[in-house]
Amino acid sequence: MRYEQVEGKRAVLEALRGRRAAYELLVAEGLRPGEVLDEILALARRRRVPVTNLPRKELERLAVSDNHQGVVLRVEPYRYATFKQVYKGLEEKSEPLVVLLDGVTDPRNLGSIARTCEAVGVDALLLPRSRSAPVTPAVFHSSAGAVENLVVATVPNLVSVMRELKKLGMWVVGADARAEESCFRTDLTGPLALVVGSEGEGMHRLVRENCDVLVRIPMYGKVASLNVSVATAVILYEVMRQRGTV
Repeated sequence: MRYEQVEGKRAVLEALRGRRAAYELLVAEGLRPGEVLDEILALARRRRVPVTNLPRKELERLAVSDNHQGVVLRVEPYRYATFKQVYKGLEEKSEPLVVLLDGVTDPRNLGSIARTCEAVGVDALLLPRSRSAPVTPAVFHSSAGAVENLVVATVPNLVSVMRELKKLGMWVVGADARAEESCFRTDLTGPLALVVGSEGEGMHRLVRENCDVLVRIPMYGKVASLNVSVATAVILYEVMRQRGTV
């Protein structure tokens, strides 16, 4: 049986609240009780997930990270949505918002971006099947379990997907540090697809050329750009501000 390990109290809690099958909950002996742990154990009982108490050293041997906090959940591998499912869902939205990542390979950045996407109510996060970090337990942990409540799909070709999104009447906006337009002076209301490139290379040429508009975040210090997850958060919250939802 294939499984992944979700580790850490908050991540385990979100996984138990999610749609994936859970196979076993491992808990370190002597773990101090608390509100989150109590809820984890209650959810495990409700879902009939076997709970195994282990000596702390044994759990540390089985854990794959240093941030397990004495709690590990074994679950089925992450379930991606299909683009067909995403497209159908977007057709039903009056003001859809999606994020496309072009070449973000750092799991921590992907997790952080997913956490922001879930927080602001992004309808879907789209990842290329190549040149991208997949949703792994490390990403799950970095997102604090947010990927469990977010529609994430992998697609073979970002440019083709961008063209399909345009057919839905969506405005495709690319984040580019070299752009002339400021994200704070660009109309980001209405159906929107935000494309974000990697920290090192930014967006690939064809992806950039297929954007309707390129925007930048104004920088006033000596640093040339923000971390990709921070930049994504800044622009998404500007979208929310313009929509009047914050």
